[in-house]
Amino acid sequence: MFIGLTGYNHESSAALVDNKGNLIDYYKEEFLSRVKGDKSFPKRSLKRLIDVNELDISEISEITFYERPLSAYITILQTSGKNMPKSLPLISHQCRNFNKSSVACFLDIAKTYPGLEKKLSYCDHHLSHTLTSLAYSPNQNEICSVVVDGFGDRSTTSISLVHDHHNIVELWSCPYPFSIGLFYSAITDFLGFQVNEGEYKVMGLSSFGNENSEIAIKVSKLIRWDNDKKKIIQDMSFFNYHVDPEISFSQKLVNYLGNPRNPFKQLLPDDDDFQYYADIAKGAQLAVVKILRSIFSYAYQITKCNDFLFSGGVAMNSASLDQLASLDFIKNIYIPPSPGDSGSAIGAAYYSYLKNNIDKDIFISKPSLFPSKFNSNIQRKLASKIIDSNYKIIAEDIKDIIERSADLISKGQIIGVIIGNSETGPRALGNRSLICDGTNKDAVNFLNTKIKKRSPFRPTAPVMQESIAKKYYVVRDELIDCYKTMSATAKCKEGSESLNFPTTHIDKTARIQIIEKDHFLYKLLDALKNFNIHLLANSSLNLSGDPTSFDLIDSFMISSRSPLKYIITDFALLESIK
Repeated sequence: MFIGLTGYNHESSAALVDNKGNLIDYYKEEFLSRVKGDKSFPKRSLKRLIDVNELDISEISEITFYERPLSAYITILQTSGKNMPKSLPLISHQCRNFNKSSVACFLDIAKTYPGLEKKLSYCDHHLSHTLTSLAYSPNQNEICSVVVDGFGDRSTTSISLVHDHHNIVELWSCPYPFSIGLFYSAITDFLGFQVNEGEYKVMGLSSFGNENSEIAIKVSKLIRWDNDKKKIIQDMSFFNYHVDPEISFSQKLVNYLGNPRNPFKQLLPDDDDFQYYADIAKGAQLAVVKILRSIFSYAYQITKCNDFLFSGGVAMNSASLDQLASLDFIKNIYIPPSPGDSGSAIGAAYYSYLKNNIDKDIFISKPSLFPSKFNSNIQRKLASKIIDSNYKIIAEDIKDIIERSADLISKGQIIGVIIGNSETGPRALGNRSLICDGTNKDAVNFLNTKIKKRSPFRPTAPVMQESIAKKYYVVRDELIDCYKTMSATAKCKEGSESLNFPTTHIDKTARIQIIEKDHFLYKLLDALKNFNIHLLANSSLNLSGDPTSFDLIDSFMISSRSPLKYIITDFALLESIK
């Protein structure tokens, strides 16, 4: 058995790969700690992997951490040293927190499972990303891997050629501190959203921006691609993330753009300054898309590959994918369901597996989108008193559950779904979801603002069968795999009804999900055809600011704190009687 770990910098996680190369279990630490974006050492996730799978320490061949801690630590200190004395706050922070950084991984494993630390190895950060995305790709030979994130070990962006699992060659990289991911995070910070959490809000806000506005153009000039030198150009005097642990942008950026947004005030479309901030978001989005197109073009130039793996935190920028796929040399883009650091635990586990399996003809079977083991029967027993006193069972047979749920949805109801194993990535794909009629504006608005308590400018994703997707949206063959994990937006077809759906962004796009035939939601959509409903609005089963629900107790907490009335489980359709 092989374990991969991530932690300390972004979302922590742990993954388990068996001796045949199958991903058999995976947990994000926030699933279990209920701390959004938990980046501590993933002790709960590691313990659950071992306990649920009844592992003895002797059965674990190797445990791999997703980056090389000393390399990452030294790179930051070296860059800080070049910016003295301005960088003293960051140097002081790094030194004070040395034992709390990823350097502590060895000791934390030793404290949690003594002896397991002797089996610890380290994988290059961007290689972990590449191996994660490679596992989900149907093509695993002679394929180009593009990794774009904030920072990893020594670089922020890289291009590699995957000849096969044992021969992955990095051909180009961008050194820290020049970073597309950290640039976008700095703009996220400027716009009053939480770094490492609010980037998707910036992406949603950008839909409202005017790309020809003066402020959008100014932002887009802050970072660019130099086509002659094949490098990212960024004026670091506008940014502080490489010299300050607290503030990611400098006073120069404030002088350049104006006052940053107050993070303690909700941003609403009717606000006087809403358009100003939307235009800033638009400028950041324009810059990112333009540079990504240049990087992919250069990647094609040096690899001659038409198939691409795309990973790293920036790969979660679903609004960029449609424009990337329009490049004439691209045949396919494959993105793992969790392209950020938390998903890299999967790549780290595969790194150990591959080290111990030198077969050149190896092929990794595509992992499930729902690998996090979850026993509904145990959960039902643990929550029996809550169910008995707070809910009534209105359907138990699966056919009856589907029919009753379809009827409720047709009447404008919102339903929580907690079935099977939990999703790998940050996007709810139907196992931990809130769903309603995707064409009912009142229902979608109620889900978004009354239950989720989200910002009104953030649209909800539509989920549908493939035939319906092709009816309403411009579905690109190059991204067909991405649509299944809600990783790419699609343009509405001209004159289509989808232009008026409440799940459609103001820029006439939607982050669609094409549901697989074997999923519960596919069967539910079949039943909804009787009510002339062909798509569902789908959002994660949580309240804004909380982690997505992992177990039944989490979903009951949401119901107790919101107007959510109905919950679909593996054993019944429940109705709250509170």
